[in-house]
Amino acid sequence: MGKLDLESIANSLAGLGQVRLKSDACIRGKSPWATCNYCRDVCPVGGIELAKGYPEIRECQRCGLCAVACPTGALADPERTHSFYLARGQESIAATGQACFTCSRQAEEQKRDEWIAASCLGAVAPEVMVALAVKGQVAFSYHTDRCAACPWGPKGEEVFLASFNWAKKTIASMGLSEQRLYKGSTFATLSSNRKTPGKGTGYAYGTAAMGRREFFRSLVRGLKLQGVKVELASSPSAQLVNVSRTAILQRAVMEARPTGGYSANACLELASLEITGPCYLCNICSRLCPAGALQLIEGELKFYPARCTHCGLCQAVCPHHSLTWGENLSLEMVATEGCCILATATKHRCNKCGETFRANLWAEECLRCALNRQLPGRGAGKEGG
Repeated sequence: MGKLDLESIANSLAGLGQVRLKSDACIRGKSPWATCNYCRDVCPVGGIELAKGYPEIRECQRCGLCAVACPTGALADPERTHSFYLARGQESIAATGQACFTCSRQAEEQKRDEWIAASCLGAVAPEVMVALAVKGQVAFSYHTDRCAACPWGPKGEEVFLASFNWAKKTIASMGLSEQRLYKGSTFATLSSNRKTPGKGTGYAYGTAAMGRREFFRSLVRGLKLQGVKVELASSPSAQLVNVSRTAILQRAVMEARPTGGYSANACLELASLEITGPCYLCNICSRLCPAGALQLIEGELKFYPARCTHCGLCQAVCPHHSLTWGENLSLEMVATEGCCILATATKHRCNKCGETFRANLWAEECLRCALNRQLPGRGAGKEGG
């Protein structure tokens, strides 16, 4: 009988998993007008197809880039969720004062036990970076030569740099030092100045639920990360529990909110929604919004910026193309989970048929006349008669 190689078994088990699709969260299944293709475009191995509407994963190497590109969280690695990276980072900050991320392809002899190995640096969402920067220092072991040699490199590096730069601008707008986020080939760790988690550290953090394969691998390697509690999910469905990125960002913005609130000109580099045309408050956009960021309440269309994932579905399904991106979101509105009114139903008289109707101030004709005018060949048919 051959020698039992536990490390080989761990490697084999780690290769069995892949990113999973939550079809009810994918906007392509909510309307035929949805044209989102972020996941397909970002996949470095061309493993995602959209021929049947929903994303179909043909090949997955678990780089995690699609999970960051997907605005609604429809794609996720059940063992490497955004909540997982957030919890691991928070635990590391509570234990050592900083969270240090490296990619899983970095040479083993160059890794340190206290470092957090991400499948790719691009798999760490920008909202997670911001949330961790609120707690302490966050460093990324970033090497351009390694990215160039990696099969995921070009797209992984592009996603990572975009996320990192956005996160830096965001914490600066929140009044925090940009030095809280660092990337480079060399940096000093604070492992010699460890803190005892939960004892006067000032950090509030959750426990990272380590996936079964990662847990098995850690046992084989004898990994001992001080301050990290290992817990096995009780069932496969429990591993899929994940806090949305919008919720992660909102909590971070709220936690860093200064006494008296953010200034009026403090904004996120994320666009707000605006209405620049007629709105009949038909409820299509609010019913289809996957995040509940649009609500039709008592004749008013309300927008909740803290919930918006910027998927663009509302703009795609609006019959009158009246919704568009506007100015950057106010930090104060995101922190306090406030809302703004996009449209209010008021009484009008149609300038074509003379009937009364309710719509916003942009509307000049009733919905029936507006739709009849937009139907292809409608006017031509009358003239030809």
